[in-house]
Amino acid sequence: MLANFTKASLIVPETQAVARLLLEHPDAERWREAIEAENVLQAKTVNTAKSYANIARMRLETMDEALWEIVANAERPTATQAILASALKFSPLLAEFMRTALSDEYRRMSPGLEDRIWRSFFADMSLIHGNLAEVSEGTQAKLRQNAYRILTEAGYLAKNKAKSLQHVRVLPEVRHYLAKHGHNDILAAMDCAH
Repeated sequence: MLANFTKASLIVPETQAVARLLLEHPDAERWREAIEAENVLQAKTVNTAKSYANIARMRLETMDEALWEIVANAERPTATQAILASALKFSPLLAEFMRTALSDEYRRMSPGLEDRIWRSFFADMSLIHGNLAEVSEGTQAKLRQNAYRILTEAGYLAKNKAKSLQHVRVLPEVRHYLAKHGHNDILAAMDCAH
């Protein structure tokens, strides 16, 4: 099971810029020019721009141009949910966390999301997926940190010390896209609060 979210959270503005660029169908030279020379991501360094651009592109390319259009052109809440959907498709471990452990916390009406929930989930997944058993404690902590940051950016967790659970409804445009394109597993993850 892949856990591809150690390098960045949702990076919403950067992903929107990458979606707009992908909709141009850039060749390698145009991609490099936009990311490195024009700095369309408005990053502080070229290395940061390249890293964020590659992460955003890999996530977005798990979906099709219809989602890229939503990311590029929708209002911020809808774009954020569309970006979350692509991040979940790219990172099955996070999607599984939302479908199972986070959903359970909502059903229990837990006041917040404790770190032990992630640790327990990760231990369980390590028994099923051997590659996770080899992940260092430091990387596990980074995965948890970014998972919780992503959930906060997407509105599932409050920006407080307790990481209070907040109810999120999948917005119609994103719900329609996911249902129409058969991404029911991603929709189930995003519907974890209900």
